Amino acid sequence: MKSKKKSALLPLTHALAWIVVSTFLISGTSHLFFKHYFKSQQSRAVDPKNVINSIVQTGPQREALKTEYLAELIGVSLDRPCSAVTFNLEKAKQRLMKSPLISQAEIKLIKPNALYVDYTVRQPIAWLEDYVNVVLDKNGCPFPFNPFFSPKNLPAVYFGLAPFGMTTADSDRPTAQWGIPLKGKYVELAFDILAMITDPKVSDLFSVKRIDVSNAFAESYGTREIVVITEDSMIRNINGKEVQFCLPRILRLSTKNYAQELGNYLKLREQLLEDEKKISSIPEGLGTVVRLEEKIIDFRIQKLAFIEEQKVHYKDNKN
Repeated sequence: MKSKKKSALLPLTHALAWIVVSTFLISGTSHLFFKHYFKSQQSRAVDPKNVINSIVQTGPQREALKTEYLAELIGVSLDRPCSAVTFNLEKAKQRLMKSPLISQAEIKLIKPNALYVDYTVRQPIAWLEDYVNVVLDKNGCPFPFNPFFSPKNLPAVYFGLAPFGMTTADSDRPTAQWGIPLKGKYVELAFDILAMITDPKVSDLFSVKRIDVSNAFAESYGTREIVVITEDSMIRNINGKEVQFCLPRILRLSTKNYAQELGNYLKLREQLLEDEKKISSIPEGLGTVVRLEEKIIDFRIQKLAFIEEQKVHYKDNKN
């Protein structure tokens, strides 16, 4: 007789036993996993007594930056409660220093749950006109102006730079990056002129609107120049009405003798004002603030100031 083949199927009793054992193993493992998970989550939960709930800020300027901005920088918020026990002060300081607005910062814990932030904000001395909404501090560091500062009447500096963060073909031109001072001969030249014209003895006489050193080191002598735009102001009584005149001047200076040429302009300016005081009438319909056309004065020829003669044009300065 032929022997019968054994069935590949488990007997019913064995199958039931396997199901019971498997269920026990799976449920037991799952129980251990979830127990461990919830335990770890509970360990991460912040004790309400230790939650950082306030930031005290100090510095040379009172509340120079909003507390909300500081909290965002260091990663503290209502949505992400932080424990004062485990808070990393060194990392928080590093985050503060990554802001292009902040030049110095210290952070400490005031027990039980407050942070003390002492910081210094960069102060703008000039617009970096190569870009929108970028200013420079005294060290040449670029940083954003709005919405952190109130409106200021600052001179603008133009270098002829590449797009922000990129370099130009001219290796002498600096590359603008947050938190890194601009360096090089273009910057030294512009800041030297800026120091001269912001000296109280000069700044009280007239205001400087723009310093352009983009062509200060051009290969062609014909195009090599520094352009400084200044503006004088005078008040005249015209037909019984006080009129304020804005007198813009465009000074073209040489790269080597710009200091002497600025001194020559101070002497020439007195004569220019005397001539402009002779204005005795203005066209009808203009307001009380009138802007004259720019007067171009070229000092690049040694011992000579070439003044481009222009007809007198008036603009109603409503801004």
